[in-house]
Amino acid sequence: MAFFKGSYYETTALFEPPEDGTRGFRGVRGRAIANPEAVLEHSVAVGDRLDQMAQNYYANPRDWRRLADCNAEMMFPEDMVYGPDGHPDKPEVAAKKLGTTLLVPRRREVR
Repeated sequence: MAFFKGSYYETTALFEPPEDGTRGFRGVRGRAIANPEAVLEHSVAVGDRLDQMAQNYYANPRDWRRLADCNAEMMFPEDMVYGPDGHPDKPEVAAKKLGTTLLVPRRREVR
């Protein structure tokens, strides 16, 4: 399995083959989810998108995963701004999330 350089899954471990010599599952284990410390709160507005929020806070829309990792109680990242039945083309559904508070972590962990 190949991943692009810089992918969040680039260093993720593969499943180990079974010891009995049978062919095992050829796949990648789930990536470890970071537990970043929140430093800001963001109040969701209608039309918010995770990539736009990442651009605003981190100057890189691909860093939306930092927001998702910090708000891990949401099963799917898009639920943070649209809700479980939400869709970006249905503003009436997105409006249900209006005012919800999302935690925003630092751009990178401080060591």
